[in-house]
Amino acid sequence: RILMHKNINTIVECYSCGLFIKKELNTNLVQRCPRCNTKLGGNKKHSKDSLYFAISSLLLFGVLNIYPIMSLNINDTELRASLIGTVSILLEQNFFFVAVIVFFTIIVAPILNSLVIILSFIQSKTKIKFFTKTLLHDSFHFFQHWGFIEVFVVSIIVTYIKLIGLVNSTKFDIGFYVMLAYVFCFYMSNKRFEGKSVFGE
Repeated sequence: RILMHKNINTIVECYSCGLFIKKELNTNLVQRCPRCNTKLGGNKKHSKDSLYFAISSLLLFGVLNIYPIMSLNINDTELRASLIGTVSILLEQNFFFVAVIVFFTIIVAPILNSLVIILSFIQSKTKIKFFTKTLLHDSFHFFQHWGFIEVFVVSIIVTYIKLIGLVNSTKFDIGFYVMLAYVFCFYMSNKRFEGKSVFGE
């Protein structure tokens, strides 16, 4: 039974054509499906970099809410936009549904995504069990797909370009550059996270 279990673990399925292939474990070369030439997934270990990036993204998010993202000068009146301020403006304009979507996708989902990565790492390295693997697995993939902070950054850049020449003065504040660092850490935390070694998927 033990021998059979080991043999099964070396068999992987091609996600493109469904062919079952024996995976070579003692090689660092990229293996491809002999039928459709699709690259087979590697056996990555859960990188600590994912944990470090997740913690960094949470710290940067806290700093991000201290500084404004963009400053506008309209008729000698200076306006400053922040991450939380964007949601507040939408609520003041009675765009409740849009405000809820923006609040969830650019604030709640990215934060919970980073927290799931941290909790998953803690549970995989210690005997502490906060949640089941199934719950963490489902939560990670759910919040990963609903986090649109990078789309928000693109919209800020587009807005900045459109406002040039329409207002007296437009500039990116320190919050914008903190946001870029935050998006980078958030992206890398998900990129380096290997769910297979944590959830056994």
